[in-house]
Amino acid sequence: MPVRLVGTTARRFALLGAALILLAGVIFAPASHAQQRNLVVFGDSIIADTPTPEYLANRIGSLSSGSSDGSSVAECPTSANNYGIRAGYKLGLPAWDYSCAGTTSISNGPQFSRQVDRALATGALTPATARVIITTGFNDTYNNSGQSDEVIRARFVDAMAPQVQRIRSAAPNARIQIVGYSAITDGGNVCLVHVGANIHDRTPAPQVSRWENLAQGMQSDLARATGTQFVDMKPHTWGNSMCAPDGQRTWAGLVDFHAGSGNMPIHMTSAGHEKVANVIAAS
Repeated sequence: MPVRLVGTTARRFALLGAALILLAGVIFAPASHAQQRNLVVFGDSIIADTPTPEYLANRIGSLSSGSSDGSSVAECPTSANNYGIRAGYKLGLPAWDYSCAGTTSISNGPQFSRQVDRALATGALTPATARVIITTGFNDTYNNSGQSDEVIRARFVDAMAPQVQRIRSAAPNARIQIVGYSAITDGGNVCLVHVGANIHDRTPAPQVSRWENLAQGMQSDLARATGTQFVDMKPHTWGNSMCAPDGQRTWAGLVDFHAGSGNMPIHMTSAGHEKVANVIAAS
């Protein structure tokens, strides 16, 4: 004969059943709702490491469509093995890459702010985000060459500091690092053509040297103004510039089949990306 529960006893069992259902919902909630510890990458072509064919195809497509603001992820192809991705792997953090070739902050071109827009829209930046890597600034040097270095540095910080704050607001527990550029010039010279056996040109390029130094100042200023970390790559790569011996260059020349593998001329080699990733991971 079935037992019939009435009054207070029935209500107690009903409350117990509801509590068990609620507890089960918490314990077995879908894992997709949990925030993921990750690393988020922002910056220009140096960190994006865009393969040259994809870069050219997208540049031609952007020009033909009249679009140059970097508003679409499709307009910003990146390498799957750049130093942001590699650093994430070494740190055990999945990397979400929003970098884009040609990125600027105070010039015409794909705007850095759009990268932050995309990261926020796709949920990349959360309280669980462990690290954020930013490399940008060089494209804002030569695009403003008619202005003094002091003006450019101040304008860059004014434009970028609010973007860093947007990142910090969404990812308050993240370690934000402004990662500097590896050594490019050597004593004010560039070495654009390498023909093997360490034979190459050595061309005075004081303007390029100025831009390199200016970008360094812009980045360190930004880190200081925002209370973030500036990761200075110069001490780690002084002997690996565009003029370094074959096999030691982490920055390739324009015509250079002896620097090792890489995706773009006058950009970092694969070995360069590995070196920078190691510095980030150890920082």
